Amino acid sequence: MDKIVKWGFGMAPLKSSIAEQNKKAIIIVKDFIIGTGSINLRILPDEISWVKGMFNRIIKQDQWDWFTVNMYFDYPLYQDIKAIVNSLKILRNAILKKDDLLGRESLEQLKQSHFIMYCDNYLNYKYSDEKDKNYLYILSRREEPDILKIGMTTRNVQKRVNEINSATGVLYPLSARRVFKVKNCQMVEKEVHDLLAQYRIRADREFFKIEYSKACSLIEDYLKNTSQFYYDAN
Repeated sequence: MDKIVKWGFGMAPLKSSIAEQNKKAIIIVKDFIIGTGSINLRILPDEISWVKGMFNRIIKQDQWDWFTVNMYFDYPLYQDIKAIVNSLKILRNAILKKDDLLGRESLEQLKQSHFIMYCDNYLNYKYSDEKDKNYLYILSRREEPDILKIGMTTRNVQKRVNEINSATGVLYPLSARRVFKVKNCQMVEKEVHDLLAQYRIRADREFFKIEYSKACSLIEDYLKNTSQFYYDAN
């Protein structure tokens, strides 16, 4: 008999040692950027690399806890994630080379990419906190990567996915592949479903047969054109 997988891929809880190191690195790097606290410059490059790796795993989606990290950051914009990864790489090199100009430029880029806000999101994350949430999510199974369930929730996305998997009792659970934090999830869901109507498998279900990257591109374009990205307001 096949073994029932407890967690959707990427949605495993953080190991305690990893959780502690994540917070430690975020605090050190954040304090350096905003200029507070006493920073040990000898360990700073390693802590920057660690935080860069946290954002990188969201892009690569190749670890069992990548989605959990993404959830703690409260689903950063992908354009911000890519800019943050690049800026942290530049900042680390600037520190090692003692290049003040390059360092200042990378610090400014991090601020423009909402890095401090995402750090605060991570440090203040509470699994039980469900206030003022508006999310559009894309789910799929690893065995059927182009059969996508696209829906919305005003609650914790991981809790919602666990409910869906519990209700269906599947051997291979749905995994969250992408979450968009939006301003009005009810409206966004309806309009995205209309946008993807030709790919819908059944009119009464939220499943669509469409390549994942194509679905993401269409949804991102819609959110940009309608200014429905939540972080556009910040």
